[in-house]
Amino acid sequence: MGTAGLATPVAARMMAVGERSGDMGRMLGEIARFHDDEVARFVDWFTRAFEPVLMAVLGVAIGFVVVLMYMPIFELAGNIK
Repeated sequence: MGTAGLATPVAARMMAVGERSGDMGRMLGEIARFHDDEVARFVDWFTRAFEPVLMAVLGVAIGFVVVLMYMPIFELAGNIK
């Protein structure tokens, strides 16, 4: 699997250890647990990074709508003499 590019370098090394020790099933379980933890860390990092960006975009969009709603009022006030 490692030579075919179907596994990460870490997984390939762990599979080699499992083959040498004769406990391939347990080692595949460890590989799965490692990758599950890695995906969980990435998702956690992504949500922490994406949340402030999303809040800023929503704030700009809502601010734009509010300004567009008040523009006619400002124009009417400017036309009154």
